[in-house]
Amino acid sequence: MLFPSTFDPLLNSKLLALDEQFDQLINLYENNKFPKVLLLNGKKGLGKFTLINHFLNYLFTKNEKEKKYNVTKKEINTNSKFYSSLLNQTSQEILFLKAEENKNIKIEDVRNLKQIISNTSLIDQPRFIIIDEVEYLNGNSANALLKILEEPSLNNFFILINNQQSDLLKTISSRCLAENIFMPHNKKKNVIDYLINLNQIKNIIIEDKSLTPGTFIKFNYICEKYEITNEQSLENKLNLLLNLYKKDKDKTIISLIYYFIDIHFLKMIKERSMKTDYLLKRKSMIFENLDNLTKYNLNISSVLNDINFKLQNV
Repeated sequence: MLFPSTFDPLLNSKLLALDEQFDQLINLYENNKFPKVLLLNGKKGLGKFTLINHFLNYLFTKNEKEKKYNVTKKEINTNSKFYSSLLNQTSQEILFLKAEENKNIKIEDVRNLKQIISNTSLIDQPRFIIIDEVEYLNGNSANALLKILEEPSLNNFFILINNQQSDLLKTISSRCLAENIFMPHNKKKNVIDYLINLNQIKNIIIEDKSLTPGTFIKFNYICEKYEITNEQSLENKLNLLLNLYKKDKDKTIISLIYYFIDIHFLKMIKERSMKTDYLLKRKSMIFENLDNLTKYNLNISSVLNDINFKLQNV
């Protein structure tokens, strides 16, 4: 596993910068207007999963006297039984489904989900089915999920999280009430600063308006762990990261490679404004190399050589 267990969003007991969205979810539910299928769209790392985690903790602890969710501070009471059940995945009221690293959500997983729902259809409390990285549903998995969504149910609520890492199938989005999650730059910066201070993180990645807090923390962690610095050449960074990807197969590594390539070409475009079209075409060709690597599991050395050749001839 590339990242420590402390990166698990279920452990985020403090909700940051998403107070308005949290209050909106509560208002919808308390007024019996919560949709049967809610779709949260937004960049990975904005805190969508954390938002849902806090909503659920509020909902299932609000009747407790001493261990309920702190609405004022937007904090989870980590001593509650419900919180423990989430961490241990023992709650019958909450079901999770997520894509495995670098893979689609499998049709077997969707069928297993349907079986669980069918076998526990008589529960009295509302049940929430959280599907993270729903953009990684392929055609077969999506069709299997649609059959579940189309079946009438009194207590089942589906929350789909779209991290926009791939195109979401229209057959899925058309069945949902969509909510777009956005965080302005000043709030992203505040969250990043909070996380840096909380975790005593050495800030390596240069601040970038395009990075979400979650992405920043993961990118920074990789750079610190593997001693990647801003002074290193792009070729050295790619060599290290591609070989790391070969070992761990974590999509975050590929995202970090895209980030470094973007930064590299942005700098070159500023220096050679007359060659903008040519440089953008070169960057697009390198991105195509990376896409093919992840899609077809190509040889790392061959892909790296091809990318380095393109970088040297710009």
